[in-house]
Amino acid sequence: MVSRAKGKPGKRSTADSNATLPAPISPATGGLPPPEPVRKRIDSSYVNRFPDRRRLNIFAADPMSGRQSRYRTSIDINNEPNLEPGPRGAIIEVIDYDGEHKRYYAPVNLNQPALLMESGLAPNESDPRFHQQMVYAVAMKVLESARRALGRPIKFRRGKYQRLRLVPHAFYGANAFFDPDCNAIFFGYFKAAEKAPGPNLPGQLVFTCLSHDIIAHEVTHAIVHGLRGYFLEPTNHDVLAFHEAFSDLVALFQRFSYRDILSEQIQVSQGRLQGQGMLVDLAQQFGYSTGAGKALRSALGVPPDPSLLAKTTECHERGAIMVSAVFDGFYRTYESRIADLIRIATGGTGELPRGHLHPDLVNRVAREAAQLADHVLRMCLRAFDYLPPVDVTFGDFLRALVTADLEINPDDPYELRYNMIEGFRARGIFPDDVKSLAEESLVWPTWDDPRLRLPDQLVEYTQLLFAINARALDWTGRVVERARPTRSSYDTFQGVIAESDELDEEGPEEAPLIPRERGLKRKIGRALHRYAMQHRAAFGFDPSKSVAVGGFHPVHRVGADQRLLVELVVQFVQTDESRKAEFGGIPMRAGLTAIFSADGDLRTVVSKPMPFAGQSAACMKAANERERRQRTFVEEVDLGDPKLAWGDTKYRSMRMQLRKNFAALHSGVG
Repeated sequence: MVSRAKGKPGKRSTADSNATLPAPISPATGGLPPPEPVRKRIDSSYVNRFPDRRRLNIFAADPMSGRQSRYRTSIDINNEPNLEPGPRGAIIEVIDYDGEHKRYYAPVNLNQPALLMESGLAPNESDPRFHQQMVYAVAMKVLESARRALGRPIKFRRGKYQRLRLVPHAFYGANAFFDPDCNAIFFGYFKAAEKAPGPNLPGQLVFTCLSHDIIAHEVTHAIVHGLRGYFLEPTNHDVLAFHEAFSDLVALFQRFSYRDILSEQIQVSQGRLQGQGMLVDLAQQFGYSTGAGKALRSALGVPPDPSLLAKTTECHERGAIMVSAVFDGFYRTYESRIADLIRIATGGTGELPRGHLHPDLVNRVAREAAQLADHVLRMCLRAFDYLPPVDVTFGDFLRALVTADLEINPDDPYELRYNMIEGFRARGIFPDDVKSLAEESLVWPTWDDPRLRLPDQLVEYTQLLFAINARALDWTGRVVERARPTRSSYDTFQGVIAESDELDEEGPEEAPLIPRERGLKRKIGRALHRYAMQHRAAFGFDPSKSVAVGGFHPVHRVGADQRLLVELVVQFVQTDESRKAEFGGIPMRAGLTAIFSADGDLRTVVSKPMPFAGQSAACMKAANERERRQRTFVEEVDLGDPKLAWGDTKYRSMRMQLRKNFAALHSGVG
């Protein structure tokens, strides 16, 4: 900032020696000041001011719809301060290698001034740099939604890979998939069908990396795998179907955050969202371009039929049943939320006139739809804290949904939980071991056993971990209050919390952990392991086998009485490797998600017990049912596997392990 001294022109105040008056305008310079450096006093508050958000252009649907200007939009995402060309940020990097032509495409630099001014590159189907921008922007948007709902960072560190890698042109083929071993999402491209390609040009190149739904779907696969790594092991018909269904749900509800498109669809449908393909259909261009004549999947693709679930085994078709159940609950609640608006707009008749709705009504209805979609999306993501570490079922997810929402929204004025339960009931999805479908029966039970309280030393460790969430530790280890945390303390906090789910990894390069903090995490991990070994039988684990700590993290919630609830969520897993051959290469696992209060009291347990002699009758019943279900599942899958007729002994011993493959799972179906 230039400060001018009071007094005679051309003189500088001694109290402001850094200020400089503008040089006189000279005709020789075309009426401009001479190009010499001018010293300025810089406002210190501006130095540390960095925009929190960055806007980037995307296709809000598929390019097929994006040819219309209203479906080309810009979204705001977190503005990473050290974003490199690629883009390459703290948790995501785009590597644009074309596997078909064996070449790299030049990486886009989103920090170029021109791109910063124009919200990045304009949507363009033929520019690889826009493809890079598209996958980065949508992936970051999905990650922000998950991070906001869970209240903690999402990590993607896998061994030597510090970031989730996105490869927009990885191969030629009608597929896209997440590969856990490579910690990468590979997007394919292919030619549209020559016959019946829908709105596409026959034979045109179709890029899966330009489909908002496919990007969101695959990033969600990566998120789910990071939260529950064993959900990729097919131990029953619901496990892989849950992976697919949950990824579809996130892609579906993410679209409701684009308010302009939502308002337009409400205007067209006069508020009846269930009839709008743009909002309920997934991956339209992919489906049409393969000659299917319709979108890849739809949230309304499965009508209510309690008998359908038992007859459906293919994971995408089975997952569509769960998606329809959730969307049914969403739509029932949406109608309840806008009922008063419709009554006011129609004078109590409830019948809207034909033609265009009033813009004010459209905006209010769109606001209700967007808020509810965000609520349901958060509800689904928060449910992960109430899911078991292994062997998940649709019924487990319903119980987790109800439990998670009851903690945050006990009153439930629009009966969202009731509508969700009804959506699941109408499709034959019932949890195990519940007495009824009432909320109080579906909520995971609260344990009140003082013998299972965490040891005092472990409570002290966890309370220090809780403090890190709201405070910053300085390099001496003292807990200090900061009104505005420094950049280094923020990075340290991010690294500490991200490490909580993986005890043996170092912090990321950009956020190194100080020895004291890293030691705290390891102390908690070792203490939790000792705790689990001591209480194996009580938790349904075989006392003769070891128990591993699958991960732990602090959670902050606002309770029904508006007080802050601080809890510790821990995953324990027990593995019986001796039974791998029996289950086609996948061992028998038991798992338990335990939720402790800040004082160390055990509040909630979500258990998948291991069968062993001497356990309680209820635990034995649940364990034996799990064992029977896993064996039956392997037998049913074997009946549809032609490779067993000519496969060798090695294939037979590892067949279920080989089937947990996203590339094969998505082949031909996206």
